Amino acid sequence: MREYEIVDTHADNIGGCVICRYKSGKNEGRRRKLDWLKQRYAEGLRFKVLRSREFGDIGMIEYAPGRQAWRPVEAEGYLVIHCLMVHSEHTGKGLGALLLESCLRDAKKSQCRGVAVVTSSDSFMAGSGLFLKAGFVPVESHPPYELLVKKFKATAPDPRFIVDRERALKRHAKGLTILAADQCPMVAKCVKDISQAARALGLKPKVVRIRSAQASRELPTPYGVFSIIHDGRLMVERPVSGTRFTNIMLKRGTQRGLPIGVRSAQGDSRQS
Repeated sequence: MREYEIVDTHADNIGGCVICRYKSGKNEGRRRKLDWLKQRYAEGLRFKVLRSREFGDIGMIEYAPGRQAWRPVEAEGYLVIHCLMVHSEHTGKGLGALLLESCLRDAKKSQCRGVAVVTSSDSFMAGSGLFLKAGFVPVESHPPYELLVKKFKATAPDPRFIVDRERALKRHAKGLTILAADQCPMVAKCVKDISQAARALGLKPKVVRIRSAQASRELPTPYGVFSIIHDGRLMVERPVSGTRFTNIMLKRGTQRGLPIGVRSAQGDSRQS
């Protein structure tokens, strides 16, 4: 084995891999992600693990054909990167570039128009730096998100965001709705913690599982696999802790006049 190698996973070998830093089969998020991956391989999704001879699995890249991308983008003929990650203790060694180059080779081999990626200044998604160095250029911005592309043919149409926020908000105009996909293994714990925090505020959370790429492209933000809507208003657009969710809801209550459940919960805390 070389010092580093990139392992192309499939349904038969993914169970033995570290998935986004999750190793234990007891972790609900990892189990959900594992099942999600096994369903996606047939759709053309690629999940590659960066393996170190000394340290084991230390990074990954995940991407899919544009029609099957779990991001609210129109990218027909492109590969779309969902995630690219190298563990923090191994950054600065050019390993992210190795993973990215593997994706670019696959795109050229498949005669794609190029590769697209949604980046963000938020730590839950890859930043733009690596991609800009590799020749990607920004084509659209939806702060804090940015859509970047590397075309193989200059005449190819640009990919674009297809976020229809108003449509999603109207669909969930009443109550608290958590929209969650298993594409991200952190989502499972967030859903559990936020649901518990919501009930403590007197709210009744409804969890809607996002089970297809098409459904993910109908979410109200470019993150594409998680959001929270309360009474038709977008409250959260990526995974947060239960404490952070509580603070967001209490702040909204202070600004708008507390909802009954929030008022009750805050009143109880003052009496304790």
